[in-house]
Amino acid sequence: MKRLLKSMLSIMIVLTVIFTNVGCSQNKAPEKENNVQDSKENAKEDTKDKETITEDEQKTIAVLIPGPVGYFVAVRKGIDEAAEELGVKVEYADAGWDASKQLSQVEDFITKGVDMIAICAADAVAVVPTIQLANDAKVPIMAFTNAIGTNPTGEYEGLVTYVGQNEIHTGAVCGEIAKKLLGEQGGKIVMIEGSPGTSPQRNRREGFVNAIDSQENMDVVYTQTSNWEKEKAMKIVEDLIQKNQEMDLIFCQDDNSAIGAGKALEEAGMKDDIFVIGLGGSIDGLQAVKDGLLDGTTYMSATEEGYKTIETAVKYLNGEEVEKVTQMIQVEVNKDNVDEFEGEW
Repeated sequence: MKRLLKSMLSIMIVLTVIFTNVGCSQNKAPEKENNVQDSKENAKEDTKDKETITEDEQKTIAVLIPGPVGYFVAVRKGIDEAAEELGVKVEYADAGWDASKQLSQVEDFITKGVDMIAICAADAVAVVPTIQLANDAKVPIMAFTNAIGTNPTGEYEGLVTYVGQNEIHTGAVCGEIAKKLLGEQGGKIVMIEGSPGTSPQRNRREGFVNAIDSQENMDVVYTQTSNWEKEKAMKIVEDLIQKNQEMDLIFCQDDNSAIGAGKALEEAGMKDDIFVIGLGGSIDGLQAVKDGLLDGTTYMSATEEGYKTIETAVKYLNGEEVEKVTQMIQVEVNKDNVDEFEGEW
């Protein structure tokens, strides 16, 4: 009997140990599963944090365009290419040729906390206060294409840099083309200008007039603005034809206007008697030179100008030293060399 009791007791002890181990195993399995789940969640959080850090570290450059003209389509192409290659974010604003609106846009971007502002001035003088606004907020600001202030080089106190052409030099290139076309006998010149108050409008005029002043019998007899628009330039020339305005050459500060002027003369049967000069080397402008509608223009890569703008901005943001001015150069285009150039806008 005692042996039987001992045997039963031994069996019960063994069973108790077995059930206890099984119970422990069942309790530990969910714990392991929970640990795996926690690891996945932590991994997701780590990935999310890394993505957030990457976005936060990406610099943002505000790019302010003065107005909607074809040239800036090519400039923006260069800007976008540089931004993608150099890993920065670009935010655009178009002022519609309204300087006060552009001033407000600068204030908005400062409030948003952008890392840098690149501005193409809607008005060379009216937007000067934007520089002080940015400086006070410690937001670096640079100019491109249209300079700020009256310095033809584009350099201005408070700006990091200026990327663009010396517009007086560009106007002078057109003046030299006019001198070649008119020769020693000279002639009467009509000048059709771009948006009033902009650096290109003011300085291209100065450069052109300075160039032709060195030759006798060359005078600007009429000046009007087309605001860079082909239709307006065409209407200006049509009105001059109706008024019997004497003219031997029409100089337009952009290719769009020059094409409009050329078409007005062509429709009146007067193109063979009057020269037309454009500026900029647009796709249509270069074709117009080939077709004989224009007698000359200039060329500079707008896409390259846009690319250099962002490239220079990124260099500055990375702590590199940049020049006060990165000058772009316009060159003469005529019927003899037009095939060497490819339009961008």
